[in-house]
Amino acid sequence: MYRGRFAPSPTGPLHLGSLVAALGSFLDARSQKGEWRLRIDDIDPPRHDTASFRSIPLCLESHGLTWDGPIIFQSQRREAHEHALSTLRSGGHLFDCLCTRATLGELGACVSHCRDRKDIEGSVRFHVPNDAPDRINDLFLGEQRASARPSNFIVKRRDGLIAYQLATAIDDLDEGYTHVIRGADLLESSLRQMIIHQALGHLSPEYGHLPIVTDQSGNKLSKQTGAQAIDTDTPNTNLRRALAFLGQPTPPEDMDCIDDLLHHATANWRHDALNLRNL
Repeated sequence: MYRGRFAPSPTGPLHLGSLVAALGSFLDARSQKGEWRLRIDDIDPPRHDTASFRSIPLCLESHGLTWDGPIIFQSQRREAHEHALSTLRSGGHLFDCLCTRATLGELGACVSHCRDRKDIEGSVRFHVPNDAPDRINDLFLGEQRASARPSNFIVKRRDGLIAYQLATAIDDLDEGYTHVIRGADLLESSLRQMIIHQALGHLSPEYGHLPIVTDQSGNKLSKQTGAQAIDTDTPNTNLRRALAFLGQPTPPEDMDCIDDLLHHATANWRHDALNLRNL
């Protein structure tokens, strides 16, 4: 059975780019009569915006994007993350690194001799094996090959926090997602998570990467670039704008009910209509 998810970080209110990602993953799941879950990726407390723990679910609900089951909080999965780290270390996939940003090489990889040292404490890095996957058969984009692949990357930070790549890779496996639909800015992250999956002897979910919304300067919409929060009082307008951005058929002008609009969008969801020119 199809199982998908939307997994925002609680760093601020949802904006148009967030809504596009949520709507795309929702429609892909519902069009295949699948489950759609909500996971809050709250593993980086220094970046949290407390109000967003409430505003994110309320924004989704106001747009008719209701999820299955309880909300999942990634911060409650620490034991599973540590177990995965232990398994990877036992398999020889991890090493400790003392490098600072100033000493890192291409793609943020450790290029020092940290892997050869013993009994050091720092960040924990995953060593990418030579046979690691370097391409994705994307549901929307077709085969995508990495322009470059790092020789290693962080899975646990120097401050003890679990890194996004490790937490997401493990949670997507443990929570049983068959499909991960998210923005194209996470294409490289998908490859890194596939590498972790392979090291653990598991198959990865199927991935589909959606076009991302940018500002007038071509920057991805985000809290850092001043993206405006979604106005929850205009859900019909917001959903129509997100559907248009995704290149989907326009719902009838007189369709005011959100449930009817989403039913129409689900019935007419087309991968080949995605506005991939925005990638």
